[in-house]
Amino acid sequence: MKGIIYIIVCIVINVAGQSSIKYGTRAAGELSLDFNQLGTFFAAVFKQPFILLGFVLYGIGAFFWIGALSRTELSFAYPMLSIGYVFILLISWKFFGETINIYRILGVILITAGMVFLTKSL
Repeated sequence: MKGIIYIIVCIVINVAGQSSIKYGTRAAGELSLDFNQLGTFFAAVFKQPFILLGFVLYGIGAFFWIGALSRTELSFAYPMLSIGYVFILLISWKFFGETINIYRILGVILITAGMVFLTKSL
């Protein structure tokens, strides 16, 4: 049971990290990984506190992930991370104004069904 708690905490932290980075990129604008613009890219990234917060959250999440893997099987734990997709879809719609179409909704339904089957394997 402790392993599942670690996984849930990891999912929440990862979703918060992704959301924070997305919020930071909205302030930074469109960024390019073009080799000639890498200096500009890194300057923009390191100026944005929400992007940095996202990195910190990823680091914290990594420690919870280690805790989860020490208590559960990888073949169970890793697919459980896809629950984060459901939360990201909702956050993207609610806070970032992204359009959610029927295909995304069906995708989330399939992911949720997969998680139901996965939890039955315990």
